[in-house]
Amino acid sequence: LLGNLFAVYLRFNTEGMDNKVTRLLIKLFDFNLEANLPTYFSSLVLMFNGFILAMIGFAHKRLGDRFWHWLGLSAIFIFLAFDEMIQIHEQLRAPMEALFNTSGLLYFAWFIPYLAVTILIVIAYFKFMMRLPKRVLKLFVIAGVLYVGGAVGMEMLGGWHAEIHTEYTFTYAMMYSFEELLEMSGAVAFLYALLVYITTTFKNLKVRFKPKKHKKKKIAEA
Repeated sequence: LLGNLFAVYLRFNTEGMDNKVTRLLIKLFDFNLEANLPTYFSSLVLMFNGFILAMIGFAHKRLGDRFWHWLGLSAIFIFLAFDEMIQIHEQLRAPMEALFNTSGLLYFAWFIPYLAVTILIVIAYFKFMMRLPKRVLKLFVIAGVLYVGGAVGMEMLGGWHAEIHTEYTFTYAMMYSFEELLEMSGAVAFLYALLVYITTTFKNLKVRFKPKKHKKKKIAEA
């Protein structure tokens, strides 16, 4: 976040300066750019969430419990990690805007199908969520509110502002900074919630990575 704020400062206070270091810092830290440090951080956190969810799912499978919901969540988070890295959702912006002729709060129309899918997931997972320990459920809800609040809520406000004032304003820069901060915070909060779930549910959980055992070749005696 501090790196991004510094990049925003450079963006609006060094205009017209042909400085390679300045351009590099902006490219490395600006939340609104692709394939930089914030993007990789978000992607790795989401990917790690997917890995932890898969581990929980397979642990429940080993115990003979229900596990498909955990693996489903794992697939969702792995998709979100790739989406964050290669900006899949941005490819939906133009067709969605053309299809719905959006403006105002719906100016960035890419989130419309994502929001619809999110609502369906919440409905499908409602009973599963209600079976979670209360503390874990509370953390899940907090993480979800933070992430969706940034990805959808702030995106809507940012789109409304961008349509009127363009995306090249300091106010818009602050809005996308807060948006990405909420998304990152939601992902980290969810990771914490998963670790709490593991420590309260699996008292003796152990994860081991074993190398493959190679069969010894029999050497025939001459």
